[in-house]
Amino acid sequence: MIIQAGFDLQLLARLLIAPEGKVKPKLVVIVLDADMQLADLRVVSHQFDGLLEPHFEAILDQLDPDGTRFFAIAHAGAWPECPEANAPILEEAHALRILAHQHGFLMIGHFGLDRAESTSNGPYYYFDRYHLGLPCTMDHWVHSRQGQCE
Repeated sequence: MIIQAGFDLQLLARLLIAPEGKVKPKLVVIVLDADMQLADLRVVSHQFDGLLEPHFEAILDQLDPDGTRFFAIAHAGAWPECPEANAPILEEAHALRILAHQHGFLMIGHFGLDRAESTSNGPYYYFDRYHLGLPCTMDHWVHSRQGQCE
């Protein structure tokens, strides 16, 4: 399964965080290989309390240096649409992004999920639109106007 958009990541995470529409206090990591193929989808914590930093080691432990290139995290609880620039959850996500990069991984998504809404602090639509240097995931759309990677 090739992941083409942040929305794909959010849908996968929602399966574990909000099964049957009921949000559970979980922290999930979605792992992708160098070709944007789904490699793993795993719950890191069943008791997520809104703090990421205590879970940094557990998140990084899910990333295989030989098979993982990209990953995203998702958790119960959305943040305000216009959060303060220094919102703790976003600061912690930034720190995780830096730490992961030091280990050779690229964090391409961070999602907060509530029953009716979600928030994202990364690409949400097709990755090819963001010019992030990610692998092209649109090659199979040869007959579409969207079928060309830029």
